[in-house]
Amino acid sequence: MSAFSAFDEARQNMLFGQLICNRIQNTALLDAMASVRRELFVSERLRGKAYADEPIPVGRSLMFSPLMLANLIVLADVKADDFVLNLHAGTGYSTAVLARMAHAVVALEDDSALCENAERILIDAKTDNAALFNRASESGFLEQAPFDVIFIDGTVPRIPDEVTNQLGDGGRLVAVLSVPGEPAGQAVKIVKNNGILSCTKAFDVDLTVLNRARTYKKFVFEGIS
Repeated sequence: MSAFSAFDEARQNMLFGQLICNRIQNTALLDAMASVRRELFVSERLRGKAYADEPIPVGRSLMFSPLMLANLIVLADVKADDFVLNLHAGTGYSTAVLARMAHAVVALEDDSALCENAERILIDAKTDNAALFNRASESGFLEQAPFDVIFIDGTVPRIPDEVTNQLGDGGRLVAVLSVPGEPAGQAVKIVKNNGILSCTKAFDVDLTVLNRARTYKKFVFEGIS
């Protein structure tokens, strides 16, 4: 069996064995995750884990597991005509998925090496309605605001007002809030209606698996340095 066909089978197993069986029913999301080759967005040495139900180390951060990413995108209620801001884009996997669901995506990543790699991968993945910029996420992208959806990858301790202010009316922001060292975080959804922001705590996020992945990343890094 070729490498591609093995990954293709793993992608199908991800759809049915992780997403659909856990009540992910959004057709646009399932189609997007079926079409994006997740293995392209992870380092070569970790491609065997690309479709596993676990986070993957990416640079100084992590790529959410397929199910966690899917649950967060469902929470964001992405529509076909939405203009999306993707913060902490990493290697661009969430950008590629969101771009297949929305009208256009602006993605930010402050790690220059990750950003350069992500640009190449997004081109290879034929993602032509997404623009990736090497800049800090904490200030958002005021030049292109307002946004219908702001999607924050990874976990963050807080959401700056400068970012939430860039939501358009009816806009949704989704993020996982966490306190460093705590075993659990909170997926939250902020909605702007008539200029007023409301925040809903959507579901708890087990951070122990994320912390283990961070430890693994550090171990591997130190082991080869």
